[in-house]
Amino acid sequence: MPIYEFHHVLPLTAAHKSKLARAVTDWHSFTFRAPRFIVNCRFVDIQKLPSEDNYIGGKPFKSNKLFVSLRSGSGRTEEQYITMTQKLQAMWNGAVQDLEAEVEKDLKDIFILGTLDSAMERGWFLPMPGKFESWVKDNRPGFQKLADAGDLIFKDLMEEIEARPEFH
Repeated sequence: MPIYEFHHVLPLTAAHKSKLARAVTDWHSFTFRAPRFIVNCRFVDIQKLPSEDNYIGGKPFKSNKLFVSLRSGSGRTEEQYITMTQKLQAMWNGAVQDLEAEVEKDLKDIFILGTLDSAMERGWFLPMPGKFESWVKDNRPGFQKLADAGDLIFKDLMEEIEARPEFH
């Protein structure tokens, strides 16, 4: 939670996907003061699908799109959604700027959906937006126990907690 799902016709390399996933994760975790491990990015190469599987305006068409699923009922304003959309578009542009492509490079379609009413990741129910700082503090002993047992996600989380003052 959240889920950033990129549907792309642009032939993205593993390096492009990694750069974009890191940028989105960094931005989301610091903007919404949430731990990095809750940010999910997925890439779907629609270039390989037949054109008749993708339609816009009732006609076959392929383009780069981003679907973002967030917690519902977060109370974000229209201005916040506009800013979020612009930031995501800029991250895409930064990640793909070096590609020369025969298809359109732009990310012109971004859909932000408030569809997640509940979320559990790595066995932990996640709090509503705006409550991550106290959630991290309250659950730190449990996170430490998992890190000590060798869980790599929670080892990373413990390092992140040490580096981010809002989690102290």
